[in-house]
Amino acid sequence: MSNDVAISLQDVTFTYEGEVVALRNLNLQAHQGEFVVVLGANGAGKSTLCYLISGIVPQIYGGRRGGVVSIAGIDPWDELLFVTAQKCGVLMQDPEVQLFMPTLKAELAFGPANLGVPSEEIFQRSEAALRLVRLDGLEERNPRDLSGGQKQRAALASVLTMQPQVLVLDEPTSQLDPVGRWEVGEAIEQLKRRGDLTIVMTTHETEEVLHLADQVLVLERGETVLQGTPQEVFSQAARLEEVGVKTPALVNAQMHFYSAKPGQPGGGVKIDAGASISEVAARIQSSIFTGELRIASQATPPEPAPKNESQPILEVRQLTVEYPGPPKVVALQGIDLQVDRGELVGVIGQNGSGKSTLVKCMVGLIKPRAGQVLFHGQDIRALSVGGLARRIGLVLQNPDYQLFTPSCREEVRFGLRNVGIPPDEIEALVDEALGMVGLEEEADLFPFRLSFGDRRKLAVAATIALKPEVLIMDEPTTAQDHRGRYQLAELARRFHEERGGTVVIITHDVDLIARYAQRLVVLHEGRILLDGPAAEVFAQTEELKKSFVVPPVATQLASEVLPPEAASQVMTLEDLFRFIVPT
Repeated sequence: MSNDVAISLQDVTFTYEGEVVALRNLNLQAHQGEFVVVLGANGAGKSTLCYLISGIVPQIYGGRRGGVVSIAGIDPWDELLFVTAQKCGVLMQDPEVQLFMPTLKAELAFGPANLGVPSEEIFQRSEAALRLVRLDGLEERNPRDLSGGQKQRAALASVLTMQPQVLVLDEPTSQLDPVGRWEVGEAIEQLKRRGDLTIVMTTHETEEVLHLADQVLVLERGETVLQGTPQEVFSQAARLEEVGVKTPALVNAQMHFYSAKPGQPGGGVKIDAGASISEVAARIQSSIFTGELRIASQATPPEPAPKNESQPILEVRQLTVEYPGPPKVVALQGIDLQVDRGELVGVIGQNGSGKSTLVKCMVGLIKPRAGQVLFHGQDIRALSVGGLARRIGLVLQNPDYQLFTPSCREEVRFGLRNVGIPPDEIEALVDEALGMVGLEEEADLFPFRLSFGDRRKLAVAATIALKPEVLIMDEPTTAQDHRGRYQLAELARRFHEERGGTVVIITHDVDLIARYAQRLVVLHEGRILLDGPAAEVFAQTEELKKSFVVPPVATQLASEVLPPEAASQVMTLEDLFRFIVPT
């Protein structure tokens, strides 16, 4: 084996206790300084691979392993965890499981101090790690008081003070808002530039790391389905779709515009997986100039559809919410908002902007300091808890807070019984709701035997079984893979179109919300920053920067390539492809 090979896995198979095969015949080799991106749907084996490399398997999770594993010259199977931790650091998706000391300074010192590293060297390591993740000056802060992005960077810094040769990042941005993702992404990019760490990162957010990747590994049910450079892997968009992996929008755009014609020298698709938006836009403009592409003549805005007279279903008037301190936090400041019957509204903004507080006020879970919430013109304080729950359904960000019965069927029954549905009607409603979310075959299964994504579907089923007039989904895409997040969005669309329901979706996924929402509300520091048709909101890029919301890739490309009147209509790649066509 070459001296600079940091990770070597040869024909590795791993089976958890209970005979659950998580990895099968896996091969991977990464050299010093390489960045490996691991993709796959939930349950593909990505986290198990992280556990295997970092020593969490077998030291914490047991099972059987076959094949050969070498990580920075050692086999984690043969070493105690504290030995492996000096070779390989790991950062999990939830930073709070790795932060437990009273100050950031103590947090960073904990690992090396337990290894007997001299205090002066610990200080130097901590200082360097804090500078790299841009947390210097916060040494005396309690890690629990940091923002989500700061917590993840603090956990990363604590790993770096151990001076590992290999760094494993298991979906480190999946629970973060746009600001947090940018902060953590910048720190990871700095580590990549250093060139001395071999990095393995699992993610569903392909756009964020594509420009860093040296090789990409795609798993399905524990087996390798694609492996190679970003260009080699992402040129196979159809195969990626089959296994539930999102092809980056910029790659999709290049694939659409520049697919090689039969007989073209070199074959394949001419894509640059690491290209920026400006680079792809410049290439499209050049192709329009040379006549290879053209802007379609129907690039004039269509006649606006006639708008029905608004019928408000939910109204928020001068809503102010404060959380007690110290320090006291003003979560909402005099919010005025109207949601009309039959709308599908997206609510976006960074963490702490007031999104979840707003929707919890709408269902009576939080009592505002001032202002009121009206449902059909009536103050919700006049409605009973059961009556409100039946008419306005809320699916929380974490479905586990809503699940507590012994079976999926009973979970749906519970709410129906509580609101007084006649017993002879309940079973039909249960079957209908479970069928709508695709959980008919799991009806008698214990809910916590389901995957996280299916538990969220069950929470949706229990909510829509009550036939509410309004469905509110709080961050339905968190920790979901590409396929799972669109399945949930499709459930919301069906509720909206087939039942005529009103939908409010909170999310950070701008590509998803651009596809489904008619209207966007952007919150910033407890106030409404923007509110209007989705295309108009995404066109206001300077205002969006205040909340760190970045418009969809298709919108950004259109703004650089199309005339303003056409660009204002583009939110998805399908929209873009209608305006830019081959000659």
